[in-house]
Amino acid sequence: MKVIQALPRMNVGGVERGVVDLAKYLKNKDTQNIVISGGGRLVGELRNEKTIHHTMPIYSKSPLSLLLIPRVKKILYDNRADIIHARSRVPAWISFFASRGTETDFITTAHGVYSTKFSSRIMGWGKFVICPSKTVARHMRENFGVPEEKIVIINRWVDLDKFRFTDYTARKNNNVIVSIGRISPAKGYQYLIEGFKKLVRFNPYLTLKIIGPADKSKTKYFSQLQTLVNRFSLNYNVKFVGHKSDIENALVEARLLVAPSIKDESFGRVVVEAFACGVPVVATKIGGFNEIVEDGVNGYLVKPKSANAISDAILKVLNDSEKTSAMTINARKKVEELYTLDKCALEINNVYQKTKSTKRIAVLKISALGDIILIIPTLKMLRESFPDADISLITLKKYSTLFNDCPYVDKVIGVSSEYKKMPNIRQIARKLRCQGLDYIIDLQNNRATHLISFLSFPRQSFGFSRKLGFLLTKRGRFPKKGTIGPLESQERITSFLGLKFKQKELKFWQRAPHNISNLSLGDKPLIGINVSASLRWSTKNWPKESIAKLIETIQKALLSHRVVLLGDKSTVSLAKEIESLCKGKPINLCGKTTLPDLIEVLKKLDVFLTPDTATLHLAQSLGIDTIALFGPTNPKAHTIKDKNLHVICKNLPCSFCYAPKCKTYDCMQQITVSEVFTKIKELIRK
Repeated sequence: MKVIQALPRMNVGGVERGVVDLAKYLKNKDTQNIVISGGGRLVGELRNEKTIHHTMPIYSKSPLSLLLIPRVKKILYDNRADIIHARSRVPAWISFFASRGTETDFITTAHGVYSTKFSSRIMGWGKFVICPSKTVARHMRENFGVPEEKIVIINRWVDLDKFRFTDYTARKNNNVIVSIGRISPAKGYQYLIEGFKKLVRFNPYLTLKIIGPADKSKTKYFSQLQTLVNRFSLNYNVKFVGHKSDIENALVEARLLVAPSIKDESFGRVVVEAFACGVPVVATKIGGFNEIVEDGVNGYLVKPKSANAISDAILKVLNDSEKTSAMTINARKKVEELYTLDKCALEINNVYQKTKSTKRIAVLKISALGDIILIIPTLKMLRESFPDADISLITLKKYSTLFNDCPYVDKVIGVSSEYKKMPNIRQIARKLRCQGLDYIIDLQNNRATHLISFLSFPRQSFGFSRKLGFLLTKRGRFPKKGTIGPLESQERITSFLGLKFKQKELKFWQRAPHNISNLSLGDKPLIGINVSASLRWSTKNWPKESIAKLIETIQKALLSHRVVLLGDKSTVSLAKEIESLCKGKPINLCGKTTLPDLIEVLKKLDVFLTPDTATLHLAQSLGIDTIALFGPTNPKAHTIKDKNLHVICKNLPCSFCYAPKCKTYDCMQQITVSEVFTKIKELIRK
């Protein structure tokens, strides 16, 4: 496996040192690491380990950094990289877009508690998001919408060969207190200095060493700290050491370490390093420190922004050698249990393996109900082809319950019927981006879904070249209306993944029964009649007079059966007209059934008669003998051949006009009651 690590620079620091450690460790696990960075002191160490390093300025926060995307994409192609692992925001933006349309997976490590600016959202777009602590994981969930299943918590580690344990009895007479971290207001050094002033009264020989660089942007804060030291007359006791690359040596002479941060720390690497060396720790009770330090067991936790709390905890360490010694032993045991390179690097390698074996697929089929039912074979094929994949279906909310127990999808994302509006498109895309999708299969193929597919930024997207199809990474030519069947059309898209139907059939999965006792269907066998297609397609409807005459014929000739009328709320008045035109009384359920109700009613039918509408496909998928009446639309283009589907269609010069309205309605009027009744009798006998 080839993994590319992308980070701003390779200067000395926790993240950078971790990349070097990982490269050394994983080369023995058949995982080759390649590093892209802006260069730095540790590049030499990488090259000593024969790790390839590409130098480019992926640290600049200028939008011009995005011009590096083609260069990074070329590295992905040339190395046939399996994964690109981004460890900071600017490299993440470049890496993410470089990996789009490729076979390279994108993952991130969220090393900090990032601001909620849009620029930080990229850190949640990886297929997996590695977090060094529960604090960071919670932040990524709550503020960036990262799904729980994408988050992996892996602690940072310490090299126990470098950070060797020294028993506290050998350091209890030292007078050096250290605090390690960059000079920044978030580190709370002013409270440490103020608390240290109190300690010097008891022991004037104590020294506080603050180890860490001061960036130019923090010059004002650094000056304030120096002024504070002067005001407290601590010039002799407080030393600003600046950058120090050998932290292990700084800890050798330390009596204790204080971490006085006032903002959530993502982890607390210096605390773990102190634990490893046997240096007692006082840390503020925030962020990652809470997960490492157990108050009074392996260190002390204090209230942030409290100089008195810091000084009191330090005095506890200095005045009780026996307890402090026990705490340092507990601290070392925790490091050996949770924070070793072997343990943490192995967990990262496991994430790499899982990344390559995990597929996340979204299928866009938002409307209409009949077309949604017709994609069931595609969902089934995807599940069979990717048995371990996370498959999502994006459809209208009113249809989402139909797929709640579908074994072919893991989640159903319901959207508003106004999904085509730009604010809704952005909202849907934002939700899908957080999924870290490999593939989007756009079976809707309109402008809105093409935009959703594009703005969701999957690794690859598939659909037809119509509308805004150029936004998809792979697209096929849109077939002319009525020329091929629905499965052939879907297969043109799934073929981009190398998938073709082994068996072309429309079959519903086994659903749990739904109680419809309130519908009073009686005990007789039932023949169902769907009275109307959608209001928009009046040309699809069989005349109401023909339906009324068929009901009378059935009630006279088939005394063993009853007729049940089905339709949505828009058909209520039509159903009443049909009842008024025929003698006898069918069971009228028009406008009275929910979608789950309708499924249960269809299951009870011996035969179902319907025009070209959604209920046709639903009945067929349930294995019901279905008589489908076609006129303006081509049955070859809108049905799936099956032994339980029986099409009646007149071949007229004007057939398959696809006109929603007509002056004559000849194609449907020429279907006779006699031929429909004959087919019903034939199916009942069967």
